[in-house]
Amino acid sequence: MADLNKFLGGGGKHLKTHEQRDRVRDASEDELRDVLKEVDGELLTLRTQALLQQTSNPMRTRQVRKLVARIHTELGARQRKAAV
Repeated sequence: MADLNKFLGGGGKHLKTHEQRDRVRDASEDELRDVLKEVDGELLTLRTQALLQQTSNPMRTRQVRKLVARIHTELGARQRKAAV
């Protein structure tokens, strides 16, 4: 299981954009796929909390969605690079 806090920051620590990007680039493909699986569950939880207005950090949803986009972009770039 991959640690989401490694990619998003945790315990009150916020990662800068370039730090997050570097961590996504340095991660293995298997680790990125594990993160995507974990993020699905967290996004569902965050959306449910948002509907019930029980979110402790409303910006967390945005951070998680951006992480998903970064991971998909990196995986696509790796596939294109491997195809060449």
